[in-house]
Amino acid sequence: MTRMSYDAGIMKRNTKLDDLTSFYKLLANESRLAILLALRDGEDNVAGICGRTGLSQTLVSHQLATLHRNDIVRGRKDGRRTFYSLADKHIDIIVEFALEHLAEREVSHE
Repeated sequence: MTRMSYDAGIMKRNTKLDDLTSFYKLLANESRLAILLALRDGEDNVAGICGRTGLSQTLVSHQLATLHRNDIVRGRKDGRRTFYSLADKHIDIIVEFALEHLAEREVSHE
């Protein structure tokens, strides 16, 4: 049996809100964020991302598949290897703004 809060039961469906919630849920994962941070420096393959993040090959491959399926990263084949990069400048900007926000909070709390 699924319970819904009172607010959720009376709220109108808002596709933009649903899409935004799904997008931020994708980013709300430490492994995926580590991959995005690594890819801000430029494209890389799974082995390179593993080396830069300390994550296992299995975990990186799984998370890259999730990010790729959701248009957060893109892949480029080069022989047998696939090199991954951020899908577009917006992903980099979102990560950069979040980092700037966190840095401002640190300064204001000192």
